[in-house]
Amino acid sequence: MARVSRITLALTALLGVAVLGAPNAASAAAQDNPTAFNTREQFLDAHPTPIMDKVCIDRRIQLAAGNYDWKQILGDAKRLNVYLGADWYTWEDCLIPDDGFYRQETSLNPDNSDWDTIRLEDSERLSQSAVFTWGSFLDPL
Repeated sequence: MARVSRITLALTALLGVAVLGAPNAASAAAQDNPTAFNTREQFLDAHPTPIMDKVCIDRRIQLAAGNYDWKQILGDAKRLNVYLGADWYTWEDCLIPDDGFYRQETSLNPDNSDWDTIRLEDSERLSQSAVFTWGSFLDPL
């Protein structure tokens, strides 16, 4: 049931895709910036194999300095209350078919070369073949 609510959340909030703003406190970031999504809707086979194609989605996003909750959609990996500096980031989600499951790899790579790329990784087995929304979202706190 939790997966259905995450998918519903993603589908209803796809319009709130830009997180832009001045570098203010985290509370200001939350007020000024909606939750941002990096998602794709796609048919997924319940029995993936390693010979199937890896699929990635990416986008550029400018973030205000502050704390964020960062969570995967489909996978369950998350980083709660993570501090991100004000900068442009390359945000990538990849879904990699494996032997009966999918690996989901998510990253935020800042343009600032002094900062590290942060990552989320998880794997997911599907109970049925269907159209799923997968990716991740950033929610300013």
